[in-house]
Amino acid sequence: MKTLTYTARKRFTMYFGLIESLVALCILIAGIICRNTANILQNSDTFSAFIGISFGMFGAGLATFLRTRSLLHDEKRLKASEVRDMDERNQYIAGQSARLAFWATMVLTYITAFFALFFSTALYFFLCFQILVMLVIYLVFARIIGRRFC
Repeated sequence: MKTLTYTARKRFTMYFGLIESLVALCILIAGIICRNTANILQNSDTFSAFIGISFGMFGAGLATFLRTRSLLHDEKRLKASEVRDMDERNQYIAGQSARLAFWATMVLTYITAFFALFFSTALYFFLCFQILVMLVIYLVFARIIGRRFC
């Protein structure tokens, strides 16, 4: 099995952050154009949330790009980061944390879906669909990872 080197994975992360920023910028521009020309997003609260989410996504992607870029240019920090990230104990802790966070989110979404049924059936079905999608993604990745590494 061929795996990427740590530097190649960090480079991939850096470019993914740049792509995320560019996508967020395109979404932001499209939202502004749609509001001004197509009468979409006319509600000021909806438009404000749209702008906030777009800027947040842009900032997160740009920060990831810049932070990873600076890490790749400093060999000493890159080596320390590799040792920290590749430590088996840290990987185990991160895996367990991700697993517990996933299942806690699933339980909270179930509870929210139950209470959403009292207010909106559309919201209830959306949350149920979200739960279904999360479980399918989980099963697909479990199958892929299980086949590749076990």
